[in-house]
Amino acid sequence: MSAVTRVGFCVSGNGHLFRAAACQAERLGIKPALVIAEARAASDLDEFHRLDAGDRSAFDRQVDRLCIEAKLDLLALTFDRILSPELVAHYRGRIINVHVGLLPAFKGMNALEQATNAGVRFAGATIHEVTDDLDGGAVIAQCLIGVRREESPDSLGRRLFGSLRLMFLQVLAWYAAGRVEKDAQGRVWVNGAVYGELPISPAIEDGFPEDCR
Repeated sequence: MSAVTRVGFCVSGNGHLFRAAACQAERLGIKPALVIAEARAASDLDEFHRLDAGDRSAFDRQVDRLCIEAKLDLLALTFDRILSPELVAHYRGRIINVHVGLLPAFKGMNALEQATNAGVRFAGATIHEVTDDLDGGAVIAQCLIGVRREESPDSLGRRLFGSLRLMFLQVLAWYAAGRVEKDAQGRVWVNGAVYGELPISPAIEDGFPEDCR
């Protein structure tokens, strides 16, 4: 894949991962060109749009229009909404999603709750390519932690966030450097990255400071 410069973000919740990326955009090699927020996230960017998701059809049309008009190199999702098939087709191979679960297990919403209810011993997060198959696109990177006895989904998520944040920033940096490629089987690999290490694979190459406040 060619190098990425213009990155759009679709954000639900407080937008912690987006803010971490925005404050280190120059170091990552990206330009945040669009932010679409469903809820509480905030940004000083000119291209920031908070949308009302009450009317699903109107919401989808606005998201499609804003993303297509922005002429993005990459669209990064920390989003609780499913993109329209039209938008997925327009940016095919250029949309990534953060899923707080170790895919292919625990697809869909509330993945950490699914994991704790299932009694698994490890849980984690996945960054994957977005396709029309819900949470079924090729895996780009994964991180994991051990699950404690009587752990709640909230406490598990809080402990997982540090690794997830590093993984998200590193994946953006890999895309910005043009190092992400796909093999003949449709699997995504990062050229020159180290696989098989824990707790994040591919292994983190750059240290990133704390989020901007």
